[in-house]
Amino acid sequence: MTPKAVEDREKGCVINVVVRPGSKARTLIAEVNDEAIHINLQAQAKDGKANAELVKRLAKTLGVQSSRITILTGHKSRDKTLFISGVASAEALSALRSAVNV
Repeated sequence: MTPKAVEDREKGCVINVVVRPGSKARTLIAEVNDEAIHINLQAQAKDGKANAELVKRLAKTLGVQSSRITILTGHKSRDKTLFISGVASAEALSALRSAVNV
């Protein structure tokens, strides 16, 4: 069963994330649970820097171009909903779980 954190949509999937900007942790994915993917970001939540880091690093983790990731909600919040174009939820969830504490 796929958690609510990652759901299939037409032409891709939606991922619910909780970001931790200004984190000292070097790992991107801190936790994957049924509600959200918890993500560590080194950038501060200022001038869009944390959002830019989120998109760039998540794209690398999922093996897609940054242009395929769209922040749907939460541009100025720690809770965000992202759309990943061309990636199924099972594929995204597998990549995210593999990246926990790596």
